[in-house]
Amino acid sequence: MAGQVMGVGIGVFILAFIWALALIVCITFARSPTSIASLGPLSILVAVIVSVILIVIPREAKEKSLEDESVVYDYSIVYRSSLIAALGLFVLIGLVLYLVNHAMQPVLAKPLRKFVR
Repeated sequence: MAGQVMGVGIGVFILAFIWALALIVCITFARSPTSIASLGPLSILVAVIVSVILIVIPREAKEKSLEDESVVYDYSIVYRSSLIAALGLFVLIGLVLYLVNHAMQPVLAKPLRKFVR
């Protein structure tokens, strides 16, 4: 199992890098008044397409050996992973809503004194 770090293969790191880059591009160009603002959703779309392609590509040979047939798998990890993915999604949604509603609000200057004429 070459190319694994803590039991995770290189593909997970590639997907994480692609999504992090897409989110950074999306957040960076979101408030741009020019046509470059459309680059954000386009980067998310490219990340989705690349992710689907990388997930669909077969990862190993279809032939199974005797050792592989006798292995018992724990399928409860699917439920745990989906729960963690849902929680991560809601954390990201919460951070985006926080940024939009609180952190990115303009602070307008107030006059020091009012002139009456």
